[in-house]
Amino acid sequence: MLTAALAAAAVALGVAAPAAAQDAATTVHSAMPQLTAGGQVNWTTHNVDIQGSRYAEIDEINTSNAGSVELAWTFTAGAENSITQATPLVIDGVMYVNAGGTLFAVNATTGETIWTTRLGDALEARGRGPTYGDGKLYAFGGATLYAADATTGELVESFGNGGRLEVVSEALQFKYPDDYPPNVDAYSLGYRITTPAVYHDGTLYGGFALSENHIPGGLVVATDAATGVIKWVFNTVPQGPRDDGWEIAKDTWGDGQKVGGGIWTPPAIDPELGLIYVNSGNPSPDYDGSARPGMNLFTNATIALHLDTGRLAWYYQAIHHDLWDFDHVTGPTLFDVTAPDGSPIKGVAAAGKNCLLYMWHRETGEPINPMVETTVPTESDVPGEQAYPTQPIPYNARGVPLTPFCATYPLLSDPEAASRGRQLYTPYSVSEFYILAHGGSSWGPLSFSPRTGLLYVTGKDGGITFTVNPVGDTLVTGESDGHSDNIAEGPIRDDMTPEFTISAYDPATGELVWQQRAPTASAIGASGNLATSGDLVVQGTDLGEVLAYDARTGEVRFSYRHNRAIRASPLTYAVNGKQYIAVVASNDVLAFALP
Repeated sequence: MLTAALAAAAVALGVAAPAAAQDAATTVHSAMPQLTAGGQVNWTTHNVDIQGSRYAEIDEINTSNAGSVELAWTFTAGAENSITQATPLVIDGVMYVNAGGTLFAVNATTGETIWTTRLGDALEARGRGPTYGDGKLYAFGGATLYAADATTGELVESFGNGGRLEVVSEALQFKYPDDYPPNVDAYSLGYRITTPAVYHDGTLYGGFALSENHIPGGLVVATDAATGVIKWVFNTVPQGPRDDGWEIAKDTWGDGQKVGGGIWTPPAIDPELGLIYVNSGNPSPDYDGSARPGMNLFTNATIALHLDTGRLAWYYQAIHHDLWDFDHVTGPTLFDVTAPDGSPIKGVAAAGKNCLLYMWHRETGEPINPMVETTVPTESDVPGEQAYPTQPIPYNARGVPLTPFCATYPLLSDPEAASRGRQLYTPYSVSEFYILAHGGSSWGPLSFSPRTGLLYVTGKDGGITFTVNPVGDTLVTGESDGHSDNIAEGPIRDDMTPEFTISAYDPATGELVWQQRAPTASAIGASGNLATSGDLVVQGTDLGEVLAYDARTGEVRFSYRHNRAIRASPLTYAVNGKQYIAVVASNDVLAFALP
């Protein structure tokens, strides 16, 4: 059950009516592009398809000619419109990208603005682009979802309240009608939408965050795409007997609050199995687990739900009792490969901030190769802390630990700094600064190429110093990489210069096939990659580089340097038979093509 305090807060915060459709204004700038019979290849959702593959069957740009690619056009959203982490969509020659309550339609061959829709109120721009389905665009900001006609930009009157849906509020009221009043202000309660929904067969499937805001579980929500009516809701941290999975999770939190488990990235769907997969994030507070002894289910887990009901099918927790903000957020990505013995594997993969790649059979949740519960450090001077004694470590088919895709131990040249280095899963201290690796795969999605049979994972090496500081019975609140956490963060040291990595794995065996490394600006980032049938893997970096690798060998085939950081994941598409590769760099969209 929800705590009395949370229920009281919900009632106190709760009754403002949602804004109506007349609060939006659409400005038309130019006509839609002219299309020919040359052929269109669209990018219709954040990860291109419902499997989350980020693989495009498009090969005009390939390993033989990628070095000739040039910048074709740019579009600037403006300093007031944050699209920094967004992956735009392209449908029939039109590119769509949103920044909170502003939605842009852009000619995907020229970069010229076609129309702009602005909601009357400012919505927090934190997301990764819109979603497309059945002629409509579904964009978001804060805790609000809105639908616009893809041709005209006008809000769709039949969706929600005149085109707007306070979807998190509706989900809370649907799931917990006795605890949340109608029109409860979910944004004030700490909920955020940070990821696009996935559209499938007339339904939107979305996940909501934010663990750092101490929310009582992340919500997975199925919504009718025509009307906005909620179909089902699953809570990643069951709160009481009415929640599916309660009997499994209830004793894994001690007597403390059951909070965290937000969802940062899009779900993946297997219609044949009738399952939807999500990755849940960290428990809360991030770094202090003294009030939540136990595994803290279902945080930091890959979770499979039945598509039609939202009921739990299986789960696998990648990190027990997280004390390091190791959000299990990257992916999920579905893939089909053949095992060494010739048997088919239907898999699902996820990557973490701990630099480890996890892969399961997606029907059952059984690991494809062993995951070994391994003894880890537990000694802690944080009052009341009970660190979990084991963590699951992925192994490959040869029976040895899978090679991490980035450093799990801080790489330090200075002897004094090296003495502060600690291995993965070492609890933090209240008395001294420890240096731990902290980078990994941070929201940037994986890709899978059915041509090569390989998974491509983006990661970062990084080392950060931390100490946990007690004040009375509580911990000091400090600023930690953009979050307000019970942690004080030291600087990244000069001798811990982070590196960007991109790694190719054989998912059947768990073997690392190739890896490339390059300098980067920070230990934590948000850019993922894509793969094409031209045997290219495309990646952006926060140094402003756009790189295209040979998908089979890792050789760099194309590079371009922009003057702004890239923290968004790229896309590729074709209009009138011509292929483009595009990526957001700060608030600029860059589009590349052959001359």
